[in-house]
Amino acid sequence: MAVVATPSNLSALSATALRRIAYDSKLRVENVLPSVFTTLKSSVKIDNNEINVLDKGVMLDITNVGVQQSGQSVVLGMRIGPRKKPKYGPDQTLLGNEDEQTLKWARLYYNEIKKALKFWKIGYNYNDTEYLNFVETNGPALALFNAELFDTRCQQALLLTRSEELINTPVSLSHYFNKNWIIPNLNASAYPAWDVTAPTRTDGAADSDEYYSSRTYSGGTSMAENIADALIAAAGTGSTSKALAKTDWIAQAAYWALQQMRLETIMIDGVPTILFLIHPATKAWMMNPNNSGSPADNIADIMEYKDPKRMTIPGEFGRLFDTFLCVTNHRAPTIVVGGSDGAYTITPGYVWPTNNDDRNTAAWSNSSGATNYAFDINYFVCSMALAKYTRDALRTNLTESTEYGFIQGLASYWGEGIQIPFFDLDTPTDTTTSTDSQVQHGSCVFPTSRAPIGTVL
Repeated sequence: MAVVATPSNLSALSATALRRIAYDSKLRVENVLPSVFTTLKSSVKIDNNEINVLDKGVMLDITNVGVQQSGQSVVLGMRIGPRKKPKYGPDQTLLGNEDEQTLKWARLYYNEIKKALKFWKIGYNYNDTEYLNFVETNGPALALFNAELFDTRCQQALLLTRSEELINTPVSLSHYFNKNWIIPNLNASAYPAWDVTAPTRTDGAADSDEYYSSRTYSGGTSMAENIADALIAAAGTGSTSKALAKTDWIAQAAYWALQQMRLETIMIDGVPTILFLIHPATKAWMMNPNNSGSPADNIADIMEYKDPKRMTIPGEFGRLFDTFLCVTNHRAPTIVVGGSDGAYTITPGYVWPTNNDDRNTAAWSNSSGATNYAFDINYFVCSMALAKYTRDALRTNLTESTEYGFIQGLASYWGEGIQIPFFDLDTPTDTTTSTDSQVQHGSCVFPTSRAPIGTVL
């Protein structure tokens, strides 16, 4: 029996079983960043392959419907409403005043996505860790991986039109930057002009987890060059960056997003709303009232706006200019502009599953030979900002055994694709994009340059 007040350990107290129970109940799963892409889905009805949107939401979720095409794709149509002026009075005839019924076409793609784990099932390696319940928690571990990967794919698609799986064979599509950009500290006339030329993608070397963390996009005649030009013009190349989320530029964005880009709002709390997904660093700068021009006071005055009748969107923290519902996007990406005018490069960084964080978090720098023109990516998202087409539902019961079950594997598999659902006025079999036919009213990128959150006195 132990003496009171005498330090001891579990083994000395003959408490081996207690030790195992304690370890089992405290089995550590690494903390991961939360996702904002889990709520506000669109509700749709498909009638003869034509989409009828019943409830508007951020994610257009389509499962195995539409006109199947070759190359892992499906074509969907959306109706264009009548717009011609009506006739007034009995002396004006209807003949010749008809609107021709037309559709906008969206082509959605999918590809295989697979993830596996391997583990010991018998032997001393298994026996010595059995009390940790490794094998029993492999299923939840795969589910968490897939949930994190889903968020990263959404972040990718909002920035680059489509997620990672769709640029791989056999689909083999190209990444295109989101066509809608609003950049603070820049006249609207200088926002990047959309260019259908696919940027040159340079993967570079994969990291230890097989992600291309230094992948760059470039091209003197592509959207990548236009974006980089605009970012450098807005932020400058001095020692202090200038493209910041100040109140006046958010006000400009509220007007431009609604009245010029015609982003299609969703109803939240009875208010036509655009979700403002904000990078944590941008939020921290915005919420500091000591930063000149920050909207901290505006947000602080209306923190209690939430309607108690509905579930709070994870991460939401206030409204700005009625239009924007501010939501912290904990996994928001970054981009870094490198190179020089005419040969700029853009390097995105994401949070991959289990905290493989490829984002650039270093301070802004204009030092010769050591520049770091880093930008935090914020999004405006609203009705049908993204489309998720699921061809094969998730399966998590795939198993494999070798060496008489000594080593076993558990795998998940599904067929899916996430992309911006831009609609084309051309025929649905046309796989090209033209400068005057792409219709996209669901999202916009609002990049802010890296700035110190606080001021050192």
